[in-house]
Amino acid sequence: MTEDLREHPVVRTLRRRREAGSQPGHRTDGRRVALVIEGGGMRGVVSAGMTSALEQLGLRDAFDEVHGASAGAFNAAFLLAGQAAYLATLYQYGFGDPRFVSLRRALRGGPAFDLDHVINRVWTQQRPLRFDAVLQSGIELHCTATDADRATIVNLTGLRSQDEICCALRASGRLPWLAGGPVSFRGMRLLDATLAEAIPVHVARTTATDLLVLQTRPQGVRHTPLSPLVARLTDRYLRVINPALVDLRQTRSPRYDALAAELAAQAAGPEQTPMVCVIRPAAGSTVIGQLEHRASVLQRAASDGLRSAWMALEGEDPELIGTLRAYPRPGAQDRPGRQLPPDPAGHLDSLRAAL
Repeated sequence: MTEDLREHPVVRTLRRRREAGSQPGHRTDGRRVALVIEGGGMRGVVSAGMTSALEQLGLRDAFDEVHGASAGAFNAAFLLAGQAAYLATLYQYGFGDPRFVSLRRALRGGPAFDLDHVINRVWTQQRPLRFDAVLQSGIELHCTATDADRATIVNLTGLRSQDEICCALRASGRLPWLAGGPVSFRGMRLLDATLAEAIPVHVARTTATDLLVLQTRPQGVRHTPLSPLVARLTDRYLRVINPALVDLRQTRSPRYDALAAELAAQAAGPEQTPMVCVIRPAAGSTVIGQLEHRASVLQRAASDGLRSAWMALEGEDPELIGTLRAYPRPGAQDRPGRQLPPDPAGHLDSLRAAL
């Protein structure tokens, strides 16, 4: 069972802000709270379920900044847009589509993850992300990525347009070889954030007084290295771009495990600066790989993530139910007299929590 974290100082601040109706940019409590979201390919469905819980619990506006790595950056953007529940279902109905995730295509020289299609077409035309809501939320969006030339983590923020958001998301999730070549943005060549840091705390530790960290693995579950074949192919690809990236890839697992242990220790000591609270899936929860595409597994992992966050923040195990929810198709907002709901996402099922 997930630990009840309602008495943790970070959670108390979030709940107090929610009850007071506190809004970003108008705080009076002297705290700055950052949400930190781990991704990791398809494993990001777990933290997507967690952000869905935050959305449904009315806690989004209690944060001042949101940091996401790889798929965690996608989850961050959709949370700020008020579409976190939609994205939690997109992993199984969109990301989980074999046309999007294909190792066979990668072995033929193409990308295993066709992120360009998702970001350039699905999120802008078919099932659009509400970019305007992200830009107007008042909450800072930080997408992390790896600088391919310097082999270091970089922080992409101050995003001012739909194009900049799309480019930052594309860079943050650009798994080397598996999702294509480096993304050019702001004079840098960028690759997936998890090469350098899978849990994006490096900036949040310097800007925030409180961190709520969403991790995708239960406590004690160690980082799983790539399979030998994928590791060899990835290293061969990285060596051409910058040999220093190979060392980042090869040391990723021990660095991740060390950081996870460090965060756990910080979370156990509320006197730490900044204060850290970590939410993880409960022991025995579904642990999936970054190339998982089975809809039933992804749905279960999203449910595990939602349940773990809800229990940590509310102290109660929610009943998870599927509800039918209709959205207008793209372009319908232009019809005369049409009254639209605020979330033009385009999905039918969303994970809902009812107590």
